[in-house]
Amino acid sequence: MPRASIIIPAFNAGQYIGQTLSSILEQSFDDFEIIVIDDGSTDNTVQVLEGFDDPRIRYFHQTNSGRPAAPRNRAIRKARGELVFIFDSDDVMLPGKLAKTVECMDQAPEAGLAFTGFACIDEQGSVITPDFLAPYDTLNRLEKTPVGENAYLIGAGIALQGLAASNYLGTSGVAIRRNVFDVVGGFDENVKNSDDFLMWQAVASRYDFLYIPEIYHQYRVRSGSISLRSIEDRAPGLIACTEKMKQYHQGDPTALKLLENRIGRYYFEAGYSYFSQYRMKDARTSFQQALTKRTDRRTLFYLLLCMLPAPVVSKLKQLKARGSRT
Repeated sequence: MPRASIIIPAFNAGQYIGQTLSSILEQSFDDFEIIVIDDGSTDNTVQVLEGFDDPRIRYFHQTNSGRPAAPRNRAIRKARGELVFIFDSDDVMLPGKLAKTVECMDQAPEAGLAFTGFACIDEQGSVITPDFLAPYDTLNRLEKTPVGENAYLIGAGIALQGLAASNYLGTSGVAIRRNVFDVVGGFDENVKNSDDFLMWQAVASRYDFLYIPEIYHQYRVRSGSISLRSIEDRAPGLIACTEKMKQYHQGDPTALKLLENRIGRYYFEAGYSYFSQYRMKDARTSFQQALTKRTDRRTLFYLLLCMLPAPVVSKLKQLKARGSRT
């Protein structure tokens, strides 16, 4: 049996998955399997996979599910490794990632999840953010205990409290012990967004985290990614997922308030997007919902503006723009 399983959900990944697989196969640690779940691709994904002659790659095709949770769960069920590395089909694994993570997890048997630092690259592969997690105040402030060389244990309760404030894990930086899924279950296939963020909280509700700050993968920022879709399209899914997160924070009023504030922010951002498009009825609804989660002057201000006819709001915007140029 392999020591590690790298699971990769793939949908129309032909443009990048070749580079992704090569970056994994070039790792110094080689006791692993790669499980690619093709989620109904219609491009050349399978042809690219056929170009790799390596018995460690296991390929499975399924009808498109429309979201990554389903193929991830199928891959987890097929995984034979003790450690399950989650990786996206367009990201790049940097040298030493597998070896370092396995080594550190061996030194911290109480940790259920490990995550590493990462950089961001554009569609052409140029680095646009060398260390994405560096400015994350939430992560930087979490209490940590050194484990081995440049690795830190974060207690379960502390990790969970931090996740109420922000998602400080990059998906392709994460490795989870296979037996953890037997306890917390798989990725939630009923949420449209942030199923990974929800999973991190499920794990943190029971297990310590291991943080390895070194940069061990490159996250590819693509123009067609879900995270770049309009907020009014994403907000319902984000709100529904955040509501589910509350189950892991019962008894922690501070965390629950942070989650309520996040929901309020999603409503506000959707409302502002509607407002910018002069969809006043939709904007009013979103701003009103935002105010049920948090009360702030900015939301109230825009709600009042939405009571005006769209032509009047347009005229006010023109006057404001004219005044700013003088």
